[in-house]
Amino acid sequence: MEMKRSFAVGDVLVSRQDDGAWIAVKVLAVDTWPDGNDTLQCLLYRPIANPPTAELFHSPDDPGCHGPISAAGFGERWKVLCTSSIEEADLVGFIEYLKMTDFGRYLEVTQQDAGVVVSQANAYYQTASALGEEGRKLEAINTYTQAIELFPTFFEAVDNRAFLYMELGDYSTALRGFDESLRINPDGNSAFFSRGECLLRLGSLEEAQHVFEEGKRRFSEHQDMYGRYLAHTLEERRKGGDADVPAKSSDNARRWWKPWG
Repeated sequence: MEMKRSFAVGDVLVSRQDDGAWIAVKVLAVDTWPDGNDTLQCLLYRPIANPPTAELFHSPDDPGCHGPISAAGFGERWKVLCTSSIEEADLVGFIEYLKMTDFGRYLEVTQQDAGVVVSQANAYYQTASALGEEGRKLEAINTYTQAIELFPTFFEAVDNRAFLYMELGDYSTALRGFDESLRINPDGNSAFFSRGECLLRLGSLEEAQHVFEEGKRRFSEHQDMYGRYLAHTLEERRKGGDADVPAKSSDNARRWWKPWG
């Protein structure tokens, strides 16, 4: 039975590849899961031609990039070259990764107060909402972006920014926004429906049909709305035409999300 390898924070692991190049990673954190498996949060360096030395990693020229890797992926070809101290610059990619995937841990690692961060994000949100109501759409988009940069899981801000892009006629950017929102909040009806509307307006009728069919099943309280857009989409597919989309919903949908407080 293969023995589980253990790694420590600061370990520099190296391996020679089949093409002769050497690759190295530095372990920034070890995450142990309930099943006993470990994921190493790593700083990945560019391949180099010459064998790496321990001295190289006290002040590496390559800043590296972050990547989570299963500890099981480091087999016999990987050796622990040395253990190196973790510098502040090493953590930049890891911190950005946590910000997008584990906001609570991100706050812990960066020693920020959750209440302060959320309050600041909400202030931007309220300002952006007011700007949007005044018709200052580009300013509102920029201000929603400031809220999202502080609090990436703030899906209400992500939605409202996407609605503004819809109002500007930029349905491709709006669609990316709703996709982002649904990654954060998969059960968000507002983003789900508006994703379908964007696809419809972009002429992606088959994809729009699937969205409205699924939405009609998943969000029974909005079944009529999904059904109306589904019927329109099916008619457009039958005709292959460019008739107007049903009465615009994005402005009303945007007002589903009001500022907190």
